[in-house]
Formats: sequence, C-alpha cells, structure tokens
Amino acid sequence: MKILIFFTFSLFLISLALTVPANSEKSEIKHLRDVNGGTNCAVCSILVTLVEQIAIVYNDTIEETLDNFCNYIPEGIFRITCQQAIETFGPIIIDGLYAKENGDVICHAMNFCRTDPGQPECHILPKKKSIQESSFFLKRNLRLKNKKIPKIENGICDISIFKEICDYIKKIFDLHEPAIDIDKDGHSTIPTLRGSSWKGKDCNDFSKNIRPGVKPLSGDKASDSNCNGIYGRAPGSNLTYEELFCQNSNQLGVAVLGDSISAHFSVPEQWIDPYKINSADFEHLAFIVENELDWPHLSAITGYMNSSWPVQYDITNSIYQKMLDRNRCIFRDYQNVAVNGASTRGIQSIAQTLSRNQEQDFPMLLFLTLVGNDVCNGKPNTLDYMTKPDDYYNNLVSVLTYLDGVLPNGSHVMLTGLANGSLLYEALKDTVYPLGRVRSDIYYVDFYNYLSCLQISPCNGWMTTNDTLRKLTTDYAMMLSKIAKNITETTKYKSFDLAYTNVPFDEMMRKWESMGGQKWQLIEPFDGFHINQLGNVLLADLYWDILVKEHPDWIGPVNKNNEQIRKLFGDQGGY
Repeated sequence: MKILIFFTFSLFLISLALTVPANSEKSEIKHLRDVNGGTNCAVCSILVTLVEQIAIVYNDTIEETLDNFCNYIPEGIFRITCQQAIETFGPIIIDGLYAKENGDVICHAMNFCRTDPGQPECHILPKKKSIQESSFFLKRNLRLKNKKIPKIENGICDISIFKEICDYIKKIFDLHEPAIDIDKDGHSTIPTLRGSSWKGKDCNDFSKNIRPGVKPLSGDKASDSNCNGIYGRAPGSNLTYEELFCQNSNQLGVAVLGDSISAHFSVPEQWIDPYKINSADFEHLAFIVENELDWPHLSAITGYMNSSWPVQYDITNSIYQKMLDRNRCIFRDYQNVAVNGASTRGIQSIAQTLSRNQEQDFPMLLFLTLVGNDVCNGKPNTLDYMTKPDDYYNNLVSVLTYLDGVLPNGSHVMLTGLANGSLLYEALKDTVYPLGRVRSDIYYVDFYNYLSCLQISPCNGWMTTNDTLRKLTTDYAMMLSKIAKNITETTKYKSFDLAYTNVPFDEMMRKWESMGGQKWQLIEPFDGFHINQLGNVLLADLYWDILVKEHPDWIGPVNKNNEQIRKLFGDQGGY
C-alpha cells in the first residue's frame, strides 16, 4: 500500500502542471476566481476521490493512507512539500471522508470549490443533495472540533507550501526552446526540457555549426558536423563516407509544427486508476513533467524509439522513422515544434523556434497541423470564441510566409485541416472514466459535463452532450479546413511546395475497427480528448500512405548505401 501513496502525490504534481495552461502564450496560473473554482476545484476533487478509492481498494484506513503519503517521495523539496500538505489538509480530508462526504463536498469545505452566483453546482461524483448545504455542515463540524480550514485567496499555487513547485513547473510549461543549449543552435544534449525528445540530439554543444540537419563541413572527413554518425575518409578513396554514402541522396529532415496532438500529450491512465497503479509507474515522473506531459519521441511524425516504460509500453511508428528507413543519412534530423494548446493565433511565434538555416541546412518535410484549438475553448458560448475565418486565413498565410524565409529550397510543407472531434464523444460516451471504476459512478459524459461546468473543458464544442453544439463545432471546423485547402490551391512559395490533406481520424478509427478493435481504444483515457500511442501508430501509417500515393517525389528514392552505413556505423551514435 505504501508504494501506492507515491501515486497520489505524483498526481498532485501533475495536477499543478495542469493548472498552468500550456499554450503559445506565456502561461498564467489559474485562480480560484475562475468559475466555481476552475482547475483548482477539479484538482482537489480528483485527489480527494483518489485518496478514498485507494483506501477502499487496498483495505486501508484514511489515516494509514495519509500517514504513508510521503514515504516514497524523494528527499528534498518534494517530500517537504508533501509533508506540509498532509499536515495542512489531512485532518479535513479525514473528517470529511469519515462523515461519508465525497470529494466534491470536502473541496467546497476547503474553499477550493464554490458555486458562483448564477452558476450551477459542479460535481464529478453523483450528487445526493445540495453540495453547498453539505459543505456548510461539514465546515461547521470542523470548527466545532477546532479543525482549522486554510484560507485560500486565489489558488493552489498561491499557498506558500506549493509556490516553489508551481514556479518550477510554470517555467517548464513556458519554455518552448531547449533549456540547455550552450551554442544556441536550437539543439540540446539532454532529452527533456525541449531537448532531444523534441529535436535531434546535438553532438557538440559548443559550436552552432555542428548540429543535426546541417550540410557536412568538408565532407565530414575528420569529424561529424551533422550528428548523423557518418564521418571519416573511405580507405583507398579520395571520398569521405558522407560523400560516398550520402551525396545526392535527397536528404530531407522531418519536422512538425503543431499542437498537443503532434506533441503527443498523454497523462498515464495508471495515475488515475487505483486498480492499475504501482511504484514503477512513477520511476520517470520528472522526465514526463519536464516534457510537458508530452511524448514527442513516440509521436506519429517525429517518434524515434519504442517505449518499454510501464506507463507507455508500446512500439513507435512515425514519418521520421519511415524516412530514415529510406535514407540513413538523415539520422537525428527531426524537429517536433508542437505546443499544447497551440492554434493559428500563436503559431508564428512557435514557428520561430524551428531550427533551420536556409543556406547551410538540408531541406525539410514539414507538417503544419493545427487540428482543433481554433474551434476549441472552455467557454459556455464557445462559438463566439472560435477563430474567425478571416483571422484563420491571415494567420496561416503569415506563418507560411515566415517559413518561406526559413526553410531551405526544395522543402515540402503538408498543411492539414482540422479534425472531426465529434468522434471522441461518440466513442466514449458510454464508457466508465478511470476515476469512476471503483464504483462505476463516473462516466466520460459526467467528466465532460464537470469540466464544462467549471469552464475548463479543452473543447466545450465537442466534449458535450449537446448534439447540436457538437455538429455546429464540426461544421465550423470543416469550414476552416476548406480555407486551409484553398490556400494550398491558390498560393505558391519559393522555398517549398505546399499540399493539403485532411486529418485522417475517421479513417484511423475505421481501420482499427476493421482489425477487430473498438474506437475508444485509440483515445487517451485521462482527458478523453487526444489519440493515444496506438492512435499515433495508425496515424503515421495513414499519413505515409498519403505521401506515397499523392507525393512520391517528396519521399525520394531509397538510399542504396543504407546497409553499408549500418555495417560501418552501427547505431550511428544513438539518440
């Protein structure tokens, strides 16, 4: 049981991260003045519910659960913060749960949640009676027992014991360039913090002329300037290995400029399902947080490795891998320039973190794919906050014009439209949400309604029981997609050719069903809004099919020297 307690505090850290909206703008901590308590309310309700459920599943008392809460947290600020949190909130949680109140009521009593004037009572669990009334009596009883209820002015991150952790996580979610990049070439030697999980690993961080994707210096006769692991002079020849194996091989780097779908946002299901969790699920917690809860190294466009981690155990399939299979000379030449929450409104500032020199580097195959955030927001009047058609057009033309001045000649850009997000609701509406599996009392419909009530839904237009609103949102998305397609048909650029494709989510689900699967198996359990690792594997195949059938010239011929490269250079230095 003690191992399992590490889970709850770990989720708390992740929940703090979720209070920092990761988008193209600088993030702002969500405050309690947000509707009905907003994200802070959701974090509290989820955590209190999990404490109760873990105690039930493993037959422990609430006191035992909380007493062991910090046992597996590493020493230092995390453990100290955990101990202070238990000391502050533990007595209220214990009294509340023994009084047979649920997480919704207890979090109202702790002032993380409230019901604003004119707003409905938000609840993730079935409501037996008025939450306000129940929390009033719980507060009264706590005062009678001299249990202190902390005063919370704004939100979790304004509480002194959490401020240092919040500041740490906020910096991560604000950072869209490598934290460790001594030569400022956009590439790093560490995997996280926008390092090699996102862009090919730098092989010399003290020279900006040495980086993935650069044309080799002097044929790389003495050293590896483009970090693909191929260098030196071939015996008995005047040619270097780069010249012998890679020259005129049509080298193309692979990049994606996009949102959380391209970044592969994923919070492990095990972290919110008390039946599945174990200590191994948190071994890589820091790595996951420092990658912004994203998995670009496993994604459909730039993934480059399989995963054996318990929380993400699966194969990876990507456009980069398929291009690498055709030409080993592009090793490490990938860039994932995707940001959670990105839309066309902020995409140009994100595009400026693409690391490419028009004169010195090889061309790129770049996917520009913003699949939902131009129609997605958490507002009740969501249609009013969708990107206006003229703005959408101007935003796309602006970023394409910027790319025309950055990408080397001979590059290719694949522009996608928006996805049909209504598929998510249809796939999950009758499915139990992981947090509700102990009692089968929370379905995805309940989860969607809860987020909408707090006005923190990732997409109020699609994550809703309102059939009409889902259709209107889809119609609007398809209208914007037509604008994107029209741009590709009417606009030409000097440094790249431009093409359009739909986001093939419909085809992905049909393909999976034809293999005997069910649609819900392709969707992230945590938020019910993103495709999971299996979905990324299928999506890569579908995009590749489009390239092969419609743009075979983009992918180029197979390098006949691939086998010799493998024989001489092995893993080419690895990732």
